[in-house]
Amino acid sequence: MEYKQVLRGYYDTEKRVKAIDLLTDQPYFIEDRPDMKQRIERAINFKQLLAVYQRGTRNGFKYIEQEGWRTEPEESVLNALKNDMEKQKTINKPDDFIISDLKWKYLVRCINRGKNLMFVGPAGTGKTQVVFKAAEMLDRKIFYFNLGSTQDVRSAIIGNTYFKDGTYFEESAFVTALKTPNTIILLDEISRANPEAWNILMPVLDANIRKLRLDEKENSPVIDVADGVSFISTANIGFEYTSARMLDRALVDRFSIVEMDTLDKEQEMKLLAMKYSKLNPQVNEALCDISFRIRIECERENSKLSSTLSTRTLIEAAEMSIDDFSIDEIAELIFYPQYPEEGGTDSERIYVRQLVQKYIQKGTKENLFTDDDFRALDNYDV
Repeated sequence: MEYKQVLRGYYDTEKRVKAIDLLTDQPYFIEDRPDMKQRIERAINFKQLLAVYQRGTRNGFKYIEQEGWRTEPEESVLNALKNDMEKQKTINKPDDFIISDLKWKYLVRCINRGKNLMFVGPAGTGKTQVVFKAAEMLDRKIFYFNLGSTQDVRSAIIGNTYFKDGTYFEESAFVTALKTPNTIILLDEISRANPEAWNILMPVLDANIRKLRLDEKENSPVIDVADGVSFISTANIGFEYTSARMLDRALVDRFSIVEMDTLDKEQEMKLLAMKYSKLNPQVNEALCDISFRIRIECERENSKLSSTLSTRTLIEAAEMSIDDFSIDEIAELIFYPQYPEEGGTDSERIYVRQLVQKYIQKGTKENLFTDDDFRALDNYDV
């Protein structure tokens, strides 16, 4: 028997009878149907479903068991299940990147549905890299645009007009990306972009418009964003990012916002070990403990430091260690320059130097720390 509807009833938070049509996964509204309300409530009480079928010119009703009611799924249902299973395969995270299961799942979902997503958080937390990882896992083409370094906004987003034996218009790479179905367009450092870029992007990012006017071209044609295009942007948020602009609220509203997590010490150690299997475990511990103690200081109310060490910096430090740089050399080259010298003995740089010195000891890298040294560090509070 072919059913027009299969209704599963339930009580909402106010004990009102409600129903969902399982064939469409849509709500079934019964507010003006007291007869249907009675039927559905009976089905709830007997833990059954209410099936609706065509009987002549009127509807017929049948109570059926919840289990096994769909014995011959329609082809569309089977295809939907198959597609869901294929999409589910893409949820598996890459094994060389650390991000929460929930945020990875949401990123994949936004790409699969052609949604706009913005990653916000401190620099060096992997906002850009995770998008490339997702593109790789999903086998999607990705177009990268660094809006923070864009000087000529209109040329970069729309294109250029040339005059040589007539007028010639050359579309931008961004326009090419818009025309490519099922692609990812990564708008990096959108918080550093010129506001003119925001104005041009407004209709492109609007889910109800998704168009770009090529007003540099003759007759100003309008192009549509291709099906399945997903816009992913990144933004550095915080007082320390002096070149970052306060994002326009209308622009932000065109994205779903996800905060990129700052890794804790154990996660950073795991990440370095995954990326560099030859990294000395004690050096790994030392680098991540330095990062951890700097982060703890930054979180204090009257902190002596204005910024943390990014995960990107730690990855570079680990690679330098593999290339036979010592911790003091690493710190001299890429840690200390991040902190100002102003303030003499009370400067941020002196503070970080004193912290790092606790991890530097004469001897080979293999004997950098003893068990006593680690116990001392665990009890040490800068």
